[in-house]
Amino acid sequence: MLKKFKISVFILGCTAIVLAFSSGPPPSNTGAPGESNCSQCHTGTVNASGGSATISGLPQSYVPGTRYNLTLTISRSDRSRWGFQATALTDDGSAAGTFQSVDGNTQTTTGTVQGKTRNYIQHTSTGTRRGTSGSVTFNFIWIAPSSDVGQVTFYIAANAANNNGASSGDNVYLTTAKVSAPAAAAPSISLINPTKGPSSGGTTVTVTGSNFKNGAIVGFGSKQASTTFVDSSNLVAVSPAGTGTVDITVTNPDGQVARLASAFTYEEAQAPAPILAGIDPTSGPTSGGTTVTLTGNNFAQGAKVIIGKEASVTSVTPTQIKAVTQPNEAGVVDVVVINPDGQSARLAAAFNYIGGGTQPSISLLAPNGGEVLSSGGLPFEIRWTQSLSSTATQKIELSLDSGNTFSTTIASNLKADKTSFEYAVPAGISSERARIRITAIDNGVAYTDTSDADFKILPAPIINNVTATVTSTVKLKVTGSGFVNGSVIEVDGSAVNTKFKSNTTLQAKKLSSSLIGKQIRVRVRNPDGTISLEKLITPQ
Repeated sequence: MLKKFKISVFILGCTAIVLAFSSGPPPSNTGAPGESNCSQCHTGTVNASGGSATISGLPQSYVPGTRYNLTLTISRSDRSRWGFQATALTDDGSAAGTFQSVDGNTQTTTGTVQGKTRNYIQHTSTGTRRGTSGSVTFNFIWIAPSSDVGQVTFYIAANAANNNGASSGDNVYLTTAKVSAPAAAAPSISLINPTKGPSSGGTTVTVTGSNFKNGAIVGFGSKQASTTFVDSSNLVAVSPAGTGTVDITVTNPDGQVARLASAFTYEEAQAPAPILAGIDPTSGPTSGGTTVTLTGNNFAQGAKVIIGKEASVTSVTPTQIKAVTQPNEAGVVDVVVINPDGQSARLAAAFNYIGGGTQPSISLLAPNGGEVLSSGGLPFEIRWTQSLSSTATQKIELSLDSGNTFSTTIASNLKADKTSFEYAVPAGISSERARIRITAIDNGVAYTDTSDADFKILPAPIINNVTATVTSTVKLKVTGSGFVNGSVIEVDGSAVNTKFKSNTTLQAKKLSSSLIGKQIRVRVRNPDGTISLEKLITPQ
C-alpha cells in the first residue's frame, strides 16, 4: 500500500517589519514538527480573529513531477507589512518536492531539522510590501515529488505586522493544507487466451492488459478464479465451472475493476468419440443385404455406418450397432461409424465385398466433404480404396467449383497399388467449393469417384522464423504472417498455451524443459482449421 504523504505549508510570521527578518526569516520557522514559528520573534496573538492566511492552487491529489502555481493570501485590515515562510513535508518529516519563485516577492532556502534537509519558500524584503494595508498575495510554484511518496502536508507561518518598526503588536497566523497521494491507475484488459473452455472449468487462461497489481483477482462472470500474478500486464487464471458466455473482470486490491464484455464462452462437454473394435461377419456379396454387427463403445443414437456405401442401420446401443450392407463394387473397404456430433471411428480394410468377378472399382475416402485443406501450408493426405489390376494407372484432379470442372491435375500415372497421396496445396489456391476426383484407367476403361460434398481450401498461416529462449523452461517466439487471435502453436503435433501478440507474432512460454536439446516440430494452427508448414528447431 502507498504510505500517506503529508505536505506542510508554514507561513512565517517572523518576517517582521524591522530587523534583519524583513529580508526573510531564518529556516525552520513554519510551525512544522520540530520547528518553531514567527511568534517566537513577533509578539502578539497567534491566529487572532480578524485575520487569516490561506493557500490556493493545491490539487486534491498530486501527479508526480507536476508544477503547481500556488497563491498565499494574508489578510488583516489593521496591518500594513507582511511576511511568511512555508514548507512541504511527508509524514516522516522529509522534504516533499521543491519550491520555485516567480517574482521578486519570494525566495527559496533550505534548512535541516531532525537530521533531514527541508525546502522553504518565504518572503523577500520587497515582498513585505511595507505600507500595503488590508491584505497581500504571494505567488510561487510547488513542484511535486517525482514519485509517489504518500500524503503531503504544507505548513505555513504568516506574519501580519503593524509596521511600527518593532516586533511587538504583530499577528502570526499558522495554517496547514494536505494533498493526497496519487490515485493508482485503473487496470485494463486488452485480450484473453484462450476464449473458450469446458463448462466443468479448469481452463488455464492468460489475461493481458495493463496496471494489474499483485493480489488482483480474475472473475468469470460472477465467479472468482484462482489467479496468479505474473506482472503488471499479465495474469494467469484457472476458469471455475460455468455456462454460457461471460464477462472477464480484473479487480485490483484497491477495488478498481477492469471488464472485458462477453470474453469467455463455456462449451458443453463433448461426448466421448466412438470406438470401433470389430465387425461380424467380415464379408458379404456385392449385392448387399448382409446383416453385420459392429462392436465397440460410445455409439450414439442416430449414428451412421459406412461400409463402402452407407449401410442401413437397424439398431444402436452404446456398445453395438446392427446394420445391413447396400450393393457395392467388389473389393475390400473400410468400415466407419459416425456419431451425430461428427466424431467418427474407422476400421481400415475391415469388410470384403465378394462377387461379380474381379471387376475394377475405386472409392474416394478423403477429402469427401467438410474438410479444410491448407493453401501454402501443411500437406493433406488424399485417401481412397480400389480394386485394380496390376497394370492400371491412377490420376487425381482438383475442382474449385463443386465438381463442375476439374481444371487442376494433382498427380497422374500413379501405380495400381497406390491408395493415398500427400497433397501440398500451393499457395494462392482458395475455394470453399473444392472437390477431388480420383480416376483409374484399367485395361482401357476409366473408373472414377468424386468427393460426395464440398470441402474448403483456405490460406494457411506462414512461419518465417522460430526462436527459442531457454532458462529453466523453454519459451518460443514464432514470427510470420496470417496469424489471428485464437491461433495456436503446436509442438510435435500437440497444442501448447499460446499468446497472440499480433498478426505476425505468437509466443509460447513455460514449455517443458524436456524439450531442451531435442529437435522439435513447430507449426501454427488457425481457428479456421488451416495449418502452417512445420519448422524444425532444437532449443539450446
